[in-house]
Amino acid sequence: MMPGRTGYAVSVWNFGEDGTTLPQLVRGFADMGYDGMSFLPHQITTLDRSGVAELRRVLDERGLFATVHGSSNDSRDMVACVLDALEARIVNLTFDATMTSTSVGTFYDIERMAALLCDVEELSRGTELAFGVEDFPLDARALDHYRERLAPLLTCPRFGMLLDIGHLNLRRTQNAYFSTQSESEYIANAPLRIIEAHVHDNDGTRDSHGHFGFGNIDFAAVACGLVRAGFDGVSTIEICPAFHQSTPAVSKPYTKKNLDQWRDLMEGSARDR
Repeated sequence: MMPGRTGYAVSVWNFGEDGTTLPQLVRGFADMGYDGMSFLPHQITTLDRSGVAELRRVLDERGLFATVHGSSNDSRDMVACVLDALEARIVNLTFDATMTSTSVGTFYDIERMAALLCDVEELSRGTELAFGVEDFPLDARALDHYRERLAPLLTCPRFGMLLDIGHLNLRRTQNAYFSTQSESEYIANAPLRIIEAHVHDNDGTRDSHGHFGFGNIDFAAVACGLVRAGFDGVSTIEICPAFHQSTPAVSKPYTKKNLDQWRDLMEGSARDR
């Protein structure tokens, strides 16, 4: 069995409202049928001891797993705090890529990212935690370019990547390098195991993080591509109301609808394979 797990999670950080506690959010999404919750690091690291105990209790009562999505600028201490708080409940720890620049242009900050990933690998040895960076590396060409710095991680079976479906649409729409690739080809080109997919919609012009139907993504084609690629990770519905002038109250019902739609698409693609 591969590290990490298969399941359906929801990003909870984008639905916080005054008067609503984190355990209340978790319970509400669990009632919708989710079996996992995706947190930002600060939602965990800012909890006091009783807050950590309450979150653990809610996750355990509902049989939920956790994923955490941070930044490659995060610290080793942050990683240690998150792992200590969630223990075996956390199945994935992923990060946004970090960029750096010189007079030549802008590049992935591979030194910073690799250092943090090595910290994660060290701190989580002996566990089943899967870890990686969002949309990095995107294909074999990128992996070859950064292979020397990533070499210590490539032998670790827990190292993989997160693939963002909204970004897939933006790249295929806006970038000539990716524009000739179908959804399935883009997904199949991922050179590492996809441990998690962030699922949300846009119209190809901006990263709106909308619900299904907000934009023009062909989610049936995406599901087919993931199944063909052997995807066995976590699907995280990542609707962000503030990114498209909505509110948590208006957008929250879509998290239930999109969960049901996405699960049907994934299960249907698996049957048709």
